[in-house]
Amino acid sequence: MSTLYAYRPEIDGLRAVAVIAVVIFHAQESLLPGGYVGVDIFFVISGFLITTIIQREIQLGRFSIAGFYDRRIRRIFPSLFVVMLAGIPLGWALMTPDQLKDFFQSILATGLFLSNVYFYLKTGYFEQSAQVLPLLHTWSLAVEEQYYVFFPLLMMVLSLRRGRLLMPVLWLLLIASFALSTLWGTARPTLNFFMLPTRVWELLAGGLLALYFPVLRPWLEARKPVRHALEAIGALGVLYGIFMLTPADPFPGPYAVPVVLGTVLLIASSGPRMPVGRVLASKLAVGIGLISYSAYLWHQPAFAFTRIYLGDWSTADMIVPFFLTMALAYLSWRFVEQPFRNRNWLSTRTVLGGGVAMIVLFGAVGAVGHLRDGFPERFDAETRALAATADVSPRRAECHTDGLDYLRPADACTYGDGPTTWAVFGDSHGVELAYALGERLETAGQSLVHMTFSGCPPALNFSVANPGCQAWVNEAIAELETSNSVENVAIVYRHAFHLYGEQGPFGDDYRAMAQGDPSFMGDRTPEAARALYWQGLTEIVDRLTAAGKTVYLFTPIPELPESIDRVIYDTRRPLAERANARGASVEFFQARYGDILERLSALEGNGVRIVPLQDVLCDDQGCRATQDGTALYFDDNHLSLSGARLVVNDLVEGGLLPLGGTQ
Repeated sequence: MSTLYAYRPEIDGLRAVAVIAVVIFHAQESLLPGGYVGVDIFFVISGFLITTIIQREIQLGRFSIAGFYDRRIRRIFPSLFVVMLAGIPLGWALMTPDQLKDFFQSILATGLFLSNVYFYLKTGYFEQSAQVLPLLHTWSLAVEEQYYVFFPLLMMVLSLRRGRLLMPVLWLLLIASFALSTLWGTARPTLNFFMLPTRVWELLAGGLLALYFPVLRPWLEARKPVRHALEAIGALGVLYGIFMLTPADPFPGPYAVPVVLGTVLLIASSGPRMPVGRVLASKLAVGIGLISYSAYLWHQPAFAFTRIYLGDWSTADMIVPFFLTMALAYLSWRFVEQPFRNRNWLSTRTVLGGGVAMIVLFGAVGAVGHLRDGFPERFDAETRALAATADVSPRRAECHTDGLDYLRPADACTYGDGPTTWAVFGDSHGVELAYALGERLETAGQSLVHMTFSGCPPALNFSVANPGCQAWVNEAIAELETSNSVENVAIVYRHAFHLYGEQGPFGDDYRAMAQGDPSFMGDRTPEAARALYWQGLTEIVDRLTAAGKTVYLFTPIPELPESIDRVIYDTRRPLAERANARGASVEFFQARYGDILERLSALEGNGVRIVPLQDVLCDDQGCRATQDGTALYFDDNHLSLSGARLVVNDLVEGGLLPLGGTQ
């Protein structure tokens, strides 16, 4: 019986596989697109080990909630709080006010073990903007800690009366969680990724293995061919997840089954004398596994702050923070993790009290940073004045929509009091333009209806993973077709993002800017997805012109190589340079948008007019990010409201956007 609970070096080796996969993924996603599944390996291992400990202590009659949380605090808190503390001076030195405010918010959420909820509300795990969030990775710690709130109590209750209900209830929870994860895979992908209810089945998979293990392991040891086969299948499942999955796959749910089941099979069947187990139990693998928790904690801050400092980075730029991560991981394991696990040093009461005190302390620090708006007084008044022009529409939250419970097109916002002669239709790139155009129309005694859906391509005739998008597009076009007052429709899309994905860090290979996968690709090939995109846009234009509308197709808003905040707050550059800063180069613009401009131009005529934003935002030297002390953007691709007003005024004054009705 005792051998069942002996130290298993191959599990530490499996931890090494998990952490290296995650670290490489965050260093450069293209090197290991499925590396994010390392977190799922950790979940299964945690479920197995925690359940093993709880079940054995319950059987021996010595389990206590205080003892359980004493172990969890010793394991999780010390290194976590050291990492957060180290991030504060780095954030102060390198971050813009908005970035620092977000960082303090994440400190507050992490201290309360709600960072999965915070990052769900803040961003998507796979979005490029997430790469500069130093505490993004703590979402998985939050999931585990939330699990630890109810699971020990559940084990205690279900273990009464000989534990007859234990297995059935855990199986029921696993099945329910997996079903919910499958249901939300495409309907609510971000919620599905971050939340405990859709992740708990992975922890329970390890937990149920722990409960079956005392019977299963001896059975496998007596059947070596079966054990060898299961170990091989398990290894293949884990490797499949790491090397074959991509961020485009709905995850978790069915796509997580190979890696979760593979991890379960490896834990169940592997050992130091087994073929795979021999590799996992090697000194190098075990050594990395022992420092895996600290490596996991340090890697994201190391990469995020490096990216913030560099602005534009490459794979090579991640080499130094990678080795720095491993060095910090060893030091953290040696001088933080190990001492705090020494029960002769700190009593349970001290550990529990100290844990609560640290939660309160970091919660207070995070709250102060949030309330002080990231301490903008770190910068001079002129810089702050320039930053104030990076504003957004005051009605963005109210009038821009997304999700299944979207704002119905029939209830869309109207700007102005006169006849509604104009509409702006498209994605988030139309929000500030709609507001600025509405202001101009109001002075002419007209009004505008605003219809934009976040991240939604012209999905009139194809499905997308963006919940509610396709239904909204069809409803909005039908609403515009039947409108008796709307004469002109401005269509504004971030075409390059939908067709080729994020612009990514700007490098010398400009051709790559027009070779990425479409954001809505799904199971389609890139070529098929792009064909559907243009088919959808063409049909929208045809239907609107057939209904008697004049369609104004806006060309793309040139994306920036870095967020406008980095331009504004880069005090290493003179203020005059920041006040008239360049964005995209001519070479980038041609590579990224050349094909798009040709396709849009082909639609011109018969009630369709092209509105060339590049004529306003760019010249033969490239495109502008700021102009005469005004920020033209509020991030790296959306026009600010100040920028949109300048653009609309130039378009109207130049006769490119007539406001006197259909002309």
